[in-house]
Amino acid sequence: MQIERDERELVAIREELTRLAPEIERAQLTEREAVFALDTAEKTQADWQRQWESFNQELGTANQTVQVERARIEQLENQLRRLRAQRDRLSNELDELRRQEVQGQLFELGERESQARAASDGLARNLTAALDEVQRLRAAQLSAEEQLETARGERERSRAEVMSVEALQRAALGQADAKSTEWLASAGISSKKRVAESLSVERGYERAVEMVLGDYLEAVCVDGIDALVDALSRAGDSSLALIEATDEDFVVTADRLSSKVRGPSAVLEALNPVRVAGSLAEALAARRLLAPGESVITTSGEWVGRGWLRIARSADERAGVLEREQRLKSLRSGFGTAEDRVKACEISLQSTRTSLGVAEVGLHDIQGQIQRAHREHADLLGQLEASRARVQESTLRRERLEVEAAEVAREIGVTEDALARAGIELERGLGRLQELDIKRPSLEASRDATREALSAARATAQSAQLGARDLLVRAEGRRTASAGVEVALGRAGEQRTQLLESANTLEGELAGGEAPILELESALEGLLSRRLEVEAELAQSRRALDEADAELRALEERRQSAELRVNEAREAMEAARLAAQETRVRRETIAEQFAATQFDLAEVQGALPESAEVAICEGTLLETRTDIEKLGQVNLAAIDELKENSERKEYLDRQYADLTSALTTLEEAMRKIDGETRSRFDDTFNRINAGLQEKFPRLFGGGHAYLELAGDDPLTAGVAIMARPPGKRNVTISQLSGGEKALTAVALVFSIFDLNPAPFCLLDEVDAPLDENNVGRFCDIVREMASRVQFIFITHNKVTMELASQLLGVTMNEPGVSRLVAVDVDEAVRLAAS
Repeated sequence: MQIERDERELVAIREELTRLAPEIERAQLTEREAVFALDTAEKTQADWQRQWESFNQELGTANQTVQVERARIEQLENQLRRLRAQRDRLSNELDELRRQEVQGQLFELGERESQARAASDGLARNLTAALDEVQRLRAAQLSAEEQLETARGERERSRAEVMSVEALQRAALGQADAKSTEWLASAGISSKKRVAESLSVERGYERAVEMVLGDYLEAVCVDGIDALVDALSRAGDSSLALIEATDEDFVVTADRLSSKVRGPSAVLEALNPVRVAGSLAEALAARRLLAPGESVITTSGEWVGRGWLRIARSADERAGVLEREQRLKSLRSGFGTAEDRVKACEISLQSTRTSLGVAEVGLHDIQGQIQRAHREHADLLGQLEASRARVQESTLRRERLEVEAAEVAREIGVTEDALARAGIELERGLGRLQELDIKRPSLEASRDATREALSAARATAQSAQLGARDLLVRAEGRRTASAGVEVALGRAGEQRTQLLESANTLEGELAGGEAPILELESALEGLLSRRLEVEAELAQSRRALDEADAELRALEERRQSAELRVNEAREAMEAARLAAQETRVRRETIAEQFAATQFDLAEVQGALPESAEVAICEGTLLETRTDIEKLGQVNLAAIDELKENSERKEYLDRQYADLTSALTTLEEAMRKIDGETRSRFDDTFNRINAGLQEKFPRLFGGGHAYLELAGDDPLTAGVAIMARPPGKRNVTISQLSGGEKALTAVALVFSIFDLNPAPFCLLDEVDAPLDENNVGRFCDIVREMASRVQFIFITHNKVTMELASQLLGVTMNEPGVSRLVAVDVDEAVRLAAS
């Protein structure tokens, strides 16, 4: 019955589809016709739109033409009015210029300007002569200043040399000894000469005399020793030597050393037993002929006795005392001559400056006169040029006005022509606007009709499209229902086939079961009576079946919804099964993980506290998992990384071993280097210290200085410079004055140069804080070291400049104008000598 019902429904659906096919075709035809009509209406609307746009464009062009021509006409009219006003103004100005007359002042101004120019030229010649005289006097003054500076330089150099030699002589004669000097002053004989100062020795015999006299060269020449007995008792531990400088005549022998000397008789008496020989061989040969108490000496200081021999030591501080004394006397004489020359140069310079002042006053007066003459000539020349310029300007202005008037007249003609053309174009544009205004109403009427037709066609097309769409939806719905019914028929056929197969199977089973049948036949009789009752009940059931058939369709629908619910329940059951499976797997996994811990579950559970709760443990577990998640994902490549890092660790261990070995080697090398450095530092320190101790007294004329370490370790300790200038206590360099610091630093630097000389040494105003005496000593040591080191020094001191062989300086011959000057001193000396 179900199959028959589905087949009837399928036939009805197919009949309905057959009936809907012509209607769909008619609806689609109507839709195509409506769409075609809509396209036609839209094309008509587009054609009208193009016509309207062309009309608006033509209208805009015409309006623009009218506006442009009106603006041009207005502009041309304004320009025409302006040009006419300009023409009138130019005409009036030309009339005014034509009425003006040229002034007659040009000739008079020209005569006055010529006279002023002649007077200015005369004053200029006078000024040239005055300038030549001033330049000559300035050159003379410059020459006198140069001569004065040269004389002063020679004087200062002579003074420095005298002071230097005097300092060396005082040191050699023991005059720097404070105790001896104090005793001599207390005895009133500090002004007395020393023996070396009172002797006059024949040239070549100085070293022989110094060798024989020795310490007696430092002896003080006094009038009488008896008068100094009381003073000698107060001498204390002072080392003194006194010689009476009497006028007694002493007879000397020709071949004795006393014949080569003039001086006090006590000194000649000491020299008389000493014979003189030309060489050491002669002295040794004459030794056998010597009487007791006699000796023989050579000119080079080799002293021979009957049983002894002494050789002069060149390092003796008294060596060269007599030669130095002779040189000192010569230097003092030269210093006096240089002093006289300086005074003469100063007198000549003063005279030249006086003459220059008078010449400059005259030059100033002439300059004032020529300035006034120039000012007067400039005023007249300005007036003349102004008059000429006004005349020329008037002429040029008239010519310019005439040109401008002609140009204005031409522009007026051009503007009038342009104004006429603009009027024609304006009339043409206004005519085109009138034509377009006439065409506007027809276009607007066509626009309304086109819009109405387009609206009607669009409504018709929309209605046809909706009808065709409804029929298509309806047909598609019936096709879907037909497909569903066909599927239901197939399913019912399959069920019927299965039921027939089951019935055949049951009939076969009944045919083979005779024993049950015999048993049933015995009960058949009892059941026949029951049959009648059952047939009556069957009839009643059939009636009930008809009623049930009516409900079958409703139940089928309920069945389908129940199947949906069953599917949902099945899906839920599958999800529950998967969850159970997941729970079982997790349980097994947890059990395996717990088994890996090698703990007993019962013991762990027994060890749990009574207050342990699943919620608390789950909270702790959640926190732990959160911490683990913060640590990041499990690194599946950790084994490979461990292998790689293990290999790297082995490599780094080898590197560490190599570095440790290298570090040990380096430490050993450092220890050797430290030892070598300490050794070299000590050697360098001692050599520089010795050099400082040798140069400091030379620069200061006495005193001493030394270096000391400010610490125990030479490699980390600082170096302090201890200095004691003459007459001062021992202090550090920071407590000295500026000049003393400079000299001490120079001594240290020069000591370093002696140890490790450089190609050249740059001295930047080292002598600036030094006085004249210190500058002389500084120059002496620089001159001595110049044979080994090239010095480049910056200085303002003329004495220091005299050391240089090349001078490079800045001079200012004229105020505000600097000029570099380079001088080759040796070449200049040769030129001066020639």
